[in-house]
Amino acid sequence: MNTDASVIISGAGPAGSLAAYELRRYGISTLVFDKAEFPRYKVCGAGLTHKTLSILPFNISPVIHTTIHSFRFSENCSDVFSRTNENPLMYCTMRDELDAFLLDKAIAAGARFAGGEKVTDIKQTGGLVSVRTNRGEYSSLFLIGADGASSLAARTFSLNSKIDWGMAWEAELRSGPGDLHRFSDTVFLDWGTFPGGYAWIFPKKDHFSVGIGGPARLAKLMPEYYNRFIASSGISFAETISNRSHPLPVRIKKSFFHSGNVLIAGDAAGLTDVLTGEGIYWAMKSGMGAARFIREKLEGRIADLAPYSDWINGHIMPELLEAVNIGALFNAFPKRIHHWVRDSERVWKALGKVLRGERTFTDVPGAFGKWQPLWKPACRISSIIQRGKERRYVRKANR
Repeated sequence: MNTDASVIISGAGPAGSLAAYELRRYGISTLVFDKAEFPRYKVCGAGLTHKTLSILPFNISPVIHTTIHSFRFSENCSDVFSRTNENPLMYCTMRDELDAFLLDKAIAAGARFAGGEKVTDIKQTGGLVSVRTNRGEYSSLFLIGADGASSLAARTFSLNSKIDWGMAWEAELRSGPGDLHRFSDTVFLDWGTFPGGYAWIFPKKDHFSVGIGGPARLAKLMPEYYNRFIASSGISFAETISNRSHPLPVRIKKSFFHSGNVLIAGDAAGLTDVLTGEGIYWAMKSGMGAARFIREKLEGRIADLAPYSDWINGHIMPELLEAVNIGALFNAFPKRIHHWVRDSERVWKALGKVLRGERTFTDVPGAFGKWQPLWKPACRISSIIQRGKERRYVRKANR
């Protein structure tokens, strides 16, 4: 069959670029489209966990801005305390720099890239995937939809069900050099103020990234929380560089992540950790996984791409679904959990291990020993309490 590439990838974010890099390592011809020219700004806190760096096949230190050892916690913008870990808890970058770096790695490996070319239509006929863009028509054996939260690939092949929508509101803010130096290794985190959400400040090389994350249904109430949070931070912000919002798709049930020879990865697949807001790790992991299963299909080791969906449901979704459960507990009882983190060295160390990727969310229920059978009922009750808090918060805000 004559094709423009064995694999077309729609979207050059972390999922798409890592998929392209891996495909080229396997010697598979790859063509990547993105509607934007690179580098391009992307709304994202761009905090990278230790486990993210551990799965990468190359060093990304050139785009790391800061290394985080401390968290400064607040509950309802008060009761402030800090916790420090000897080993790095996470790393901060900027998405325009990170994404351009990853894409350059894919291009250096032999992937072709067409920036400013938006995929507008996808069809599967006769064993080929036909792709139309704003500039032309192309064909391939496979397509990876890594085209973000509003993924055309996911919508076209009905792979976008079982998604709960969150929203991130983020600004890049400048401050005096004293604040940047003082908090260069510290993340600010506020919880217990905004039902189902939280606020953060990440230090970057020459500014801070400040954001709010929470349910999309409460998006109109985020600006008020944002203003209150930055006022309580104690940082003297001098200039707003940018201020934007972005949807966060959260897959809340196991599902299908392929249709025929089309696969979805990253935000297109709804692979967002609702507890921490992390999506980059899951984007990279799913993108690399998509490349691996395409390779296995081309080599005749699997009959179709169903094992890709099975792999996500078996190795990624259990962690993300447990994050939903833990998030419900956090949001139902934020003051209690805030005090546990503040007062218990054991709880802080456990949280640090989760942040570093040394422990997983699926390990949490087992820590309750003989009380483990109560875990799921407690999470269901917490979810109900969380929704009740959301309704009361809206009523109060509308008075």
